[in-house]
Amino acid sequence: MSAPADPELFERIAAGDRDAFGAFYDRYASVLFGFCVRILKDARDAEDVLQETFVQVWRDARRFDPARASVKTWLFTIARSRALDRWRSRRAVENRFPAAENELLDRAGAGDGGQEAAAMRDYVGRCLGKLSENEQAVLRLAYFDGYTQEEIAARLNEPLGTVKSRTRSGLTKLKAIAAGAGEAGRG
Repeated sequence: MSAPADPELFERIAAGDRDAFGAFYDRYASVLFGFCVRILKDARDAEDVLQETFVQVWRDARRFDPARASVKTWLFTIARSRALDRWRSRRAVENRFPAAENELLDRAGAGDGGQEAAAMRDYVGRCLGKLSENEQAVLRLAYFDGYTQEEIAARLNEPLGTVKSRTRSGLTKLKAIAAGAGEAGRG
């Protein structure tokens, strides 16, 4: 028997089916946790956001509108929003009460394998270095600092459309750069 598709599973969740919710959680929890860790750089905060996200899914399932987004898009939008809120809140506290530098480095490396994470950061930095300064700035603000495109536009004093274009072109170039590096590594 095949697993039910997301829309069918979600209809059952909206009707209060706990088994459907459990199946939905099992389907998305690990990938959503990884997504939150990438934003927050902290496994404990990511676990909290994961829990908050699924609580909101259970609570708001009846309000979900499939005409506006897919179930998966809605789920990741909730998680991203909660993760960014948590990240901004933590950042405000850290700015107010600065931690020792090595404590921040420990948090950034929490659960990510130390040397492996450092190598990945170096690789990403080299890839970003191949982009224009404008593309680098937009991507760093979005993916490392957690700003929304609207916030980036305000911060850089650029039109929102320009920020969106730079994000799209930068990501397209990064994909090509990473694919080229993968091909070079196999040859």
